[in-house]
Amino acid sequence: MVAESDSAHRPAFSVAAGAAVRSMLRSVGGRRLRPTTAFLVAFLTLASLLLGPALAVTAAETATLKSSAATTADTAIPADTVVVTVSPTNSPEISPNQDLLVTVTVNNNTDTAIPIGRVNVYLAQLALTTRTALDSWLQPDDDANSGDELVSVPTTEIIPAGTSTNLSITIPAVSVGLTDQNAWGARGISAVLIADDEVQAEGRGTFVWSPGGEITPVGLSSVLPITTPDSATGLIAATDLGTYTSSVGLLTDQLNAAINAPMTTIAIDPRIIASIRVLGTAAPASAVAWLDRLAQASNDIFPLGYADSDIALQAQAGAATLLAPTSFAAAIDPSRFVVPTAAPSPDVTSDPTGMPSVTSRTKTETTPSPTPTPTPTMEPGETVIPSTSDLLAWNYTSTSIGWPTAGQVARTDLDVFAANGLSTIILSSGNVEQSDVFTPNTAVTLPTGQGLVSDSALSAMIRAAAEATTEDEWRVKTSEAAALLAIVSAENPNSARTLLVTFNRNGLTSSPRAGQTLAALSATPWTNATSLQSALDSIPATTVSFQDRAIDTSRVTLARSLLEREAAIAEFATILADPIAVTAPTRLDLLALLDTTWDSQVSVWQEQVTTSLAASFDLLHAVTVTTRGPIIVVGSKVDLRITLNNALDQAVTVRTEIVPSNGRLVVGDTLETTIQPNSAQSVSVPLSAAVGNGDVVLRVTLYTLNGVPLGRSAPIDVSVRADWEGVGASIFAVLVVGFFGFGILRNIARRRRERAGEASAAAQKSTLPIEEPNV
Repeated sequence: MVAESDSAHRPAFSVAAGAAVRSMLRSVGGRRLRPTTAFLVAFLTLASLLLGPALAVTAAETATLKSSAATTADTAIPADTVVVTVSPTNSPEISPNQDLLVTVTVNNNTDTAIPIGRVNVYLAQLALTTRTALDSWLQPDDDANSGDELVSVPTTEIIPAGTSTNLSITIPAVSVGLTDQNAWGARGISAVLIADDEVQAEGRGTFVWSPGGEITPVGLSSVLPITTPDSATGLIAATDLGTYTSSVGLLTDQLNAAINAPMTTIAIDPRIIASIRVLGTAAPASAVAWLDRLAQASNDIFPLGYADSDIALQAQAGAATLLAPTSFAAAIDPSRFVVPTAAPSPDVTSDPTGMPSVTSRTKTETTPSPTPTPTPTMEPGETVIPSTSDLLAWNYTSTSIGWPTAGQVARTDLDVFAANGLSTIILSSGNVEQSDVFTPNTAVTLPTGQGLVSDSALSAMIRAAAEATTEDEWRVKTSEAAALLAIVSAENPNSARTLLVTFNRNGLTSSPRAGQTLAALSATPWTNATSLQSALDSIPATTVSFQDRAIDTSRVTLARSLLEREAAIAEFATILADPIAVTAPTRLDLLALLDTTWDSQVSVWQEQVTTSLAASFDLLHAVTVTTRGPIIVVGSKVDLRITLNNALDQAVTVRTEIVPSNGRLVVGDTLETTIQPNSAQSVSVPLSAAVGNGDVVLRVTLYTLNGVPLGRSAPIDVSVRADWEGVGASIFAVLVVGFFGFGILRNIARRRRERAGEASAAAQKSTLPIEEPNV
C-alpha cells in the first residue's frame, strides 16, 4: 500500500499557517521555547487565525473536552519532566462518519504547577504503512512534523506539581477528515500541551482507520511463562509457595492472566509443580488449590527446563545431555505421605499421595480408551512415597518444545537440542535474519528441525500493555500493538501471516492485563486468535535464516565450572553409603543457578555461583587425613597408624594409598576403609625399611573405589633409623649382661663376706678359756 497524504482528502481549508505554528510549537519531553521564539509563535498563531478562518472555530464547536481530577503522577515518569500520552479511548479502530474519541494524559512530574493552557491534537500527514514508519512516528526526531491539526482545546484547570490528569477529547468525524476513499490501515495522532505560550510536552499515539472492505487477518499466538523469581535452591520453600499462590500472589496473577485465553499457551516451570507436591500434606492450601486450578485450564501447556534452566547456556557450557532432576528423596518427609485414617474410599481419580489430580485438556477422544488400570486400595496409615516421575508428572500438550533465552542461541546448540528430543525451538527476532521487507510467518525451518520466531517488537508492545499499571498506559500500548498488526495485515494482503508473541519470563513481574490485551486485539477485524499448534502448522517462512548468537563467554565459563563441579561431586559421592542424598540436591541447585532470569542480574548470579563453588569445595574435602609428621621409624618392619576423618553425616568407604618419596621405606598394599559418620578411623599401614637411614615423605592419598583421588595428597614426614634396631639390641644385651653380672658379683661378694664372718666368729670362740664347773 502506497503512503498517502491525508490532507488531500480533508475539507479544503488553509493549513499553511497552522503547519508553521506547529513546527515552532513542537517539543518532545517538555522542551521550552526561548522568549524570541515565543514571540514568533504568537505572531504566527495570529496569522493562522486570520488566513484560515476555518481553524478559528471554537473548541465547543469542534470537540468535546472532559477533564478528570488530578491524581498522583505516575512513578515511572522520569523526574522533573512533563509527559503527555494520547490514545483512542474506546477502541483502536474508527470507521467513516465515526467520531474519534481520544484520551490525553498529562503527567506533571515536576515541582512546578502547569497553568491553564491548551492541548492541540494532530493527525499524521501520511498513513503508517511500514514498521519503520510506525517506529519513526512513535519515536520521532526533534524536528519531526506533528501532522495536521485536528482540534485545539483548553485544559480548563491548573495541573499541580507531582500529579497527572486525563483529558477526554471527542473529535468529530468531519474534523478527522478521513473518508472511505482513504485506504485502511494505521494512522498516527499526536497531542501537544501548550501553557504560557510554551510547549510543555508532546505525546504520540496511533489508531487504525477501517473504512470497510476485505481484510486479511493476522493469526496471533502467544506463549506466557509461569515462573518464580530467581533462586539458588532447587525447590521453592513452603512459605514462598504460600505467598506466590495467595489471592494477590505472583503465581496467581500469572495464572489469572493466562487461564483459558484462546491464543495463550502456558510454559510452566516444573519446579513449581514438584515443590508443591513434595510437601505432601504440609503443602499450603492455596498452593494445592492453585495446582488443581492449573490442571483444569483449557490452555495448551508445555514444560520449561526445570527451574527454567537455560538450555542454551547448558549446551554452550558443554552439556551434551540437558540436565533434569534425578531424585527428590532428600526433600521428602515420609510422615507427610501417610494415608489418613478417615480417608474416604478412593475412586479411579483419587490420588492417595494427596497430590492434585491432573485432568486432560485435549479434545474429546474419538476412539475408545483402554480400560484403566484400577487404582490400588491404600490402607489407612500406610505411607505412600511418590517417585520422581510422580512429582514431575503433568498432562502436557507437548514435551518437544524448547525455549532458550532470547537471542542467545548458537548453531551448535541446535544439535544438542535435537539430540535431547526438542524438535521445536522458540527463538526471538534477534536470532534470525530476514531478507524480505514483509513480515514473515513465525514458523521457520532450522538446520535441525522446526522453529518458531517470536516477533520482538510486537512482543514488547503487548508485554508493556499486559504489565501496565494504569488504564491509560494500557490503552496507549494496546493501540500501538493494534497498529503494528494492522500494518502486517496490510503490507501484503495476499499472504496471511501467523505471528507469535512471548511474555516476560523473568519471574519478577506478572502480566495482569495479558488476557485483557489479547482479547482486545483478537476483537479487531485484522487479528485472529491462533493456537500454538496452528502456528507450528503454518507455512515456514522462506526469507528467514538462523543467525548464530553466542552467550557472553564469562557466563559460559562460570556455567562450565558449575557443570565440572557437579561431575566431581558425582564421582565423590560414590564413597557414600547413599550417594543420591548428595547428588540429587546438587543437581536441583545447579538447575536453579542456570535459570534464565539470572541473565538480567549477572553480578548477583556471579556471587551465587562463587558461593556454590565454595560450598561444594568444602563437601569434596570433608574426608581427610589428619595424621601429621614428623614420625620416627625405628626398625626394618613397623606398622604405621594413620587417622582418617569423616565430617559427613553418612558413612564413607575409601581406599588409602601411600607413596614414599624414596626407596628407604617400602609400603604395603592399598587399604580399603569404612569411616562412620562424623567420626575418625585409624588404619594400620605396614612399613619396611629397605636401605639405610634417612628422611622420607609419605604421600597419603584417598581414592574412591573407582580409583578417583579425593583431593590432594597429605604429606607425612618420616625419619627412618633402621640400624638403630641392632644398636639397641646390643645395648640391651650389654645392659642385660651387666645387670646379671652385677648381680652375680654382688652375690659372690656377699657370700664371701658371709664366709669371712663365719670364720672370724669361729676363731674368736676358740681363744676363750675353759671354765671348770664347781663341785
